[in-house]
Amino acid sequence: MKWLISVSQGSIHKVTESLEKKGVKVLDVLEMINVIIVEPDNSSVSEIKAIEGVENVEEERNINI
Repeated sequence: MKWLISVSQGSIHKVTESLEKKGVKVLDVLEMINVIIVEPDNSSVSEIKAIEGVENVEEERNINI
């Protein structure tokens, strides 16, 4: 499972560091759109949302055509 984390403008590096300190595996950092893709491990959505600069957390959805 992967989560997409939307962050506020200018906070992507700070949020990435906070996620890594919590043991969250950061898979990709999309600076142009302020999104971080992670594998959450044992973290909950509420723990991630509590990080300063995090605006939204959602589970990545697979779309099959």
